[in-house]
Amino acid sequence: MKKLATIALFTLIFSACTGAPEGEKESTEPIKIGLIGPLTGDAASYGSDVINGAKIAVEEINSAGGINGRQISLIAEDARCTGGDAVSAAQKLINIDKVDVIAGGQCSGETLAAAPIAEAAQIVMMSAVSSSPDITNAGDFVFRVYPSDALKGAALSNYFDSKGYTKIAMISENTDFCIGIQKVVTESAAKSGGEVVFDELVEPGTKDYRSLITRLKDMDFDVFLVNSQSDATGGAMVQQIREMGIEKEIVGTDTLDSISLGQIMSEAMEGAKVLSVPSLSASDPKGGPFVQKFTEKYGNAQSTMFFAALSYESIRLLAGVMADVGTDGPAIRDALYNHSGHDSIVGTMTFDEFGDVKGIPYALKEFQDGELVEVERIPLN
Repeated sequence: MKKLATIALFTLIFSACTGAPEGEKESTEPIKIGLIGPLTGDAASYGSDVINGAKIAVEEINSAGGINGRQISLIAEDARCTGGDAVSAAQKLINIDKVDVIAGGQCSGETLAAAPIAEAAQIVMMSAVSSSPDITNAGDFVFRVYPSDALKGAALSNYFDSKGYTKIAMISENTDFCIGIQKVVTESAAKSGGEVVFDELVEPGTKDYRSLITRLKDMDFDVFLVNSQSDATGGAMVQQIREMGIEKEIVGTDTLDSISLGQIMSEAMEGAKVLSVPSLSASDPKGGPFVQKFTEKYGNAQSTMFFAALSYESIRLLAGVMADVGTDGPAIRDALYNHSGHDSIVGTMTFDEFGDVKGIPYALKEFQDGELVEVERIPLN
């Protein structure tokens, strides 16, 4: 279990002229930030958003003078949303590239697989997207700016209760992310008097669900939960459910929060709900400038702009900490645990004693005419 460090609170400051923190030698060498994420494969849509958000942060910081006069070098490795690739990526970044910190993994399986390697090397990892409850105890050097699915399960259960849904059906991919949601939803439903009446596990990347859906048609259920690892597999589930004539409400989580799904299969997605992090648009008072810069450089987000924003803020947060305490791994870790609050474009971020973020809410969204519309903001403790 992670323990709360006891150093004093500090102020996050980028500065090109303050010099190295006390006790650390002056250096002009670049500060190396590694990034692990799904740059190819089924989950590449949000991997692309994550790396592009990180690139914007690095460009801004370097343009302002870097971290105490040192430029940031961003080194990205493709983990394809798999544990094995994440292990290889972490080993290369730590042992060959000698990175100072790691942004990632992004998929929960990436983060869980890479965590022991980072832990042994005392290198801080910070994920922008990972949400599995297992990450809470993944290590003392593992942080995330994305809320845990332990909270999401309770939020889903509350939504189902509000609609009078007591019989839940779901198909889950056999990944750390999906298994975490499956477990939390099952436990939360049982506590509130509901039950999961259809619960099927499929291997990652499965695209044909028709045999399972044929069985589902004979079941008595109230709502179908799409528990997929990517928008591609989640979209396939929804498409085939609708094609086979099932009209019950469909609810998805983070990976169904995809702009492209509404564009590619707007008829099938119409009315489907998504419980995820909030939306972010150019009209947002704080996040608008980031959204505008992102779209000018990279076009529309492939999944959701919020993933890009969280990646952007995770880099800014790590850079600000290193500006204050240097590049020593334990010092960065302790500073994050004791952070007084990172004022980001998506909310004020702090961390609990497990490295889990506090201050990021959820939102309920609905596909309407090919667009994802936020219908309710759900605050979290």
